[in-house]
Amino acid sequence: MNFTVNGRFLVIMENNIQKSLRWICTALFPILCIGMIWFLQNFTKLDTSIQYIDWQTAVKIGQDDSLTELDYSVPPETGERFRLETVIPANSKYGNLVFETAGMNLTVSIDEKAVWQSETLVPEGAAGQAQAIIPLPLNTECKLTVIGTVTDTTSIIFPPFPRFVPVDAEEIESYAYANYYSIPAGATAFISLMIAGLFLLGIARKNADWSLIPLFLASVGLTMQWITKGMGHHFLDDGLVDFLNRQEIGILLLVLLIVYLVMNRQRKFWKYFGVSAAVSAVTLAGAYMVSFFTNSRLSKYIGRLISDVTEFYDYSGLLYWITVWTVAVCAVISAYAVTRSIISQQMEAKTLRLRNELIMNSYHAIESKVTDSAAIRHEMKHKIIALDALYQKGDYEALGQLIGDIKQQNDHLAQTQFTENFTVNTILQDAAYRAAQSDIRFDVLVSVPPQLTVAESDLCELLMNMLDNALEATAEVTDGKRFVRFQIETKNGFLAVKCENSYSGKRRQDANGNYITTKNDAETHGFGLKLMSAVAVRYHSILDIFTSENQTFTVQTALKLPKK
Repeated sequence: MNFTVNGRFLVIMENNIQKSLRWICTALFPILCIGMIWFLQNFTKLDTSIQYIDWQTAVKIGQDDSLTELDYSVPPETGERFRLETVIPANSKYGNLVFETAGMNLTVSIDEKAVWQSETLVPEGAAGQAQAIIPLPLNTECKLTVIGTVTDTTSIIFPPFPRFVPVDAEEIESYAYANYYSIPAGATAFISLMIAGLFLLGIARKNADWSLIPLFLASVGLTMQWITKGMGHHFLDDGLVDFLNRQEIGILLLVLLIVYLVMNRQRKFWKYFGVSAAVSAVTLAGAYMVSFFTNSRLSKYIGRLISDVTEFYDYSGLLYWITVWTVAVCAVISAYAVTRSIISQQMEAKTLRLRNELIMNSYHAIESKVTDSAAIRHEMKHKIIALDALYQKGDYEALGQLIGDIKQQNDHLAQTQFTENFTVNTILQDAAYRAAQSDIRFDVLVSVPPQLTVAESDLCELLMNMLDNALEATAEVTDGKRFVRFQIETKNGFLAVKCENSYSGKRRQDANGNYITTKNDAETHGFGLKLMSAVAVRYHSILDIFTSENQTFTVQTALKLPKK
């Protein structure tokens, strides 16, 4: 009793641990996704914080070089002169000072030494502004002086608003934008390769999934679209860039995605799709919160997508990412389905091998039984001689006892000789015995030579599975005739095998029309038909299965006999 209680406790503990692990893994996956998104988006982030400096001294220089306090609220006039001064502290972490110079003629000095002088004219293509980039001494306090003359009030920003920028700002900006476009493009490109790999794997396994074709085209289109939105015009033909950025291409990608979804409308697929949607929503929400509190780029980007929809009714950005997400999820589901199929086939092959071993063991047991019976029949000859001796002697008591033993033994050994082929005869004798035990009529028609060129293992797989299934199905019949009719013969270089049996009418078929087991434990049963089909294929044939209106189940095949 203690052993039983402890065993149940251990089983309960094991089940609880497994459930906990499933929940932990389910929660851990979105956390890992959030962490990965946060990590990668850091490489697309620019330091957009702008640190302006305040002018400590701002004066207007008159015609007579007189100095008056500069009034920022009064617009400057052409020809007006001014001087601005401030002290830059030594702890400044920035290496450059940047400000707009259009409309002014400026001279910039650091510690009373002129380091830069502006151009009077606005450079062509500068959008009305020209910039000054002034290198600053690092970790050294310095005095910044700007003396300027207003030359054009139409494009002027007055007073100048200098701001600090890092020394490698341009390089960082280039990398940030490159990563911003390359990371999503790389992700969709990887998805494209994964889908292509799954399709090619299916072809190699003779089970190609043609629905992957539209999914592959959609993923490739998304990759190209994102590239062209970024820096694609630097590397691709302008005509191709314009073509890929057309609105019709986005619609085409959605159509391809819809085609894939229609081709995968099974219930199991939509179950996985729903779970993926829930996990993705949690992941996105978590990533958004992390980005929001860290003031990073992702939250701002999501906010911009939402504002585009709510304020400008622009759905293009949102639809693009929905399409990307759908393609990614569908690719993952397809990969999961293929992986599960491979594992299932491997387990099935293992089970089939084990079943084959059991069949052969069963056959050898029957063979041994028949051999033992032959030995017993040989022994009977000697007992008959003993009977004659007892009769001649007149020992009727011993004679009667011996006759009783012989009668009992003879009832046990009463078996029909169906054919001179030992393997076929042994299997049929065992089937006949089981049929008699279950009150099943067993009719046999055999016409085979003593030796067949079919491998003994294949013959056992075919006949034993065929008869096992027939006897099991017939045993379930509660009303009407219970029969099994078996026929095997050689004709025109073929071994023709046919088995008919009555059944209860309960037969299940899969989506492809193949018969499957009606037993509750489907994972450990239902291999008989697969084994028989495999034997038929090995001998250039097929396994033909059909039912009739009178509740008769028929299995037949014709194996091409190999030459000796």
